Amino acid sequence: MAKKNRKNSAGGGVSFGPTVKVFFICLVLCSLGVTYVWQKRQIYSLGVKTEQLEKRLATLKRENEMRRQQMAMLHSLPYLDARVKELKLGLGVPTPDQILTLVEGQIARAAPQSAPRTVVSAMIFPPDKTYLAYATKALPPTNRKR
Repeated sequence: MAKKNRKNSAGGGVSFGPTVKVFFICLVLCSLGVTYVWQKRQIYSLGVKTEQLEKRLATLKRENEMRRQQMAMLHSLPYLDARVKELKLGLGVPTPDQILTLVEGQIARAAPQSAPRTVVSAMIFPPDKTYLAYATKALPPTNRKR
């Protein structure tokens, strides 16, 4: 038994192997603690950011609905009629001789041919569709022959 005591006391200190183990265990525990705190902080900050984005989304939806209602009001016929009268534009419902029906790129008159000639700018329309073109004033006749 004396030999064991002599071996421990003669070495002069703590052995290197267990010290390294304890150091690595402390390092792992510290890194796990730091990672845990970092993840909790990230979760909190992402929660705050998500809440802010949800509030922004709700605000944008409210604004979108408000603008949709405003646009519907601006497109309503009573509002447009009142605005035309307010600005004194002189616009009104077109007479039958001012209405042209465009069918597959050809012009077919809805009124008799004796009416003043109205010219509509050339447009290409898809086939199998009918479009109505409205003009408020008759344009001067052109010298072109058809």
